[in-house]
Amino acid sequence: MSRAIGPILVCLLLTNLIWAKTEPTVLLNGVVLDAQTRKPLTAKLTFFDRRGNKVNETRSNAAEQGKYQCILKPREQYDVEFQTDGYMRWREAISTPDVSRPIELSRDFVLMPKVSGRRLLVSVPLFEHQSARFRVGIDERLSQYVQLLQLNPDIGFAIECYPDKPDTADKMATLSGQRADSIIAYFRRRGISPSRLEPLQITSTDPYNPPPRRLRPKGRFYYGGTYFTIRVK
Repeated sequence: MSRAIGPILVCLLLTNLIWAKTEPTVLLNGVVLDAQTRKPLTAKLTFFDRRGNKVNETRSNAAEQGKYQCILKPREQYDVEFQTDGYMRWREAISTPDVSRPIELSRDFVLMPKVSGRRLLVSVPLFEHQSARFRVGIDERLSQYVQLLQLNPDIGFAIECYPDKPDTADKMATLSGQRADSIIAYFRRRGISPSRLEPLQITSTDPYNPPPRRLRPKGRFYYGGTYFTIRVK
């Protein structure tokens, strides 16, 4: 037994020494897919550090199920920018963990086709009930649409803002217009030209998600939807 233990201990010690001398790194890997069809894509991935400096670049390969891989440093925050023909240019944030030895980190991404007419639903209500005033915390939701416009100067949005309850056509159109104006003002403060934004005249409730027919519990309100429809120049 003692003769068998000796070589095992030596092997373990050598393994630990190798790990100790190996610089900690994060091997980021995953796939890049079409957001609609989930087909694999070939795309360029460019990595920037928190100061905006380019630190690495790689490509996904459609012939290999859209796989990519890239080596990054641990304990860092990165932005990865995606670029491929026919798709929206896009950025996403990545944080690498604090590790003392090399590890693998898996992250998959989807890219949106650059096609006119695609309607994007804002997933949370932007406005206070029956008001054109923004709810608290909408920056996180709207900032992604600002980034989409910033990275893709050849697109614009048609804006649909639906009211929260049925009313006369004039009153619904007024509230809808005021909400669209609030969105345009928000985008303009972040450097987006109003010429890229077209408010649509709305005189009805949301046909895609209509108001419920039954009364909702007290304190729970129905909110009309907000949609951005992509216009490619």
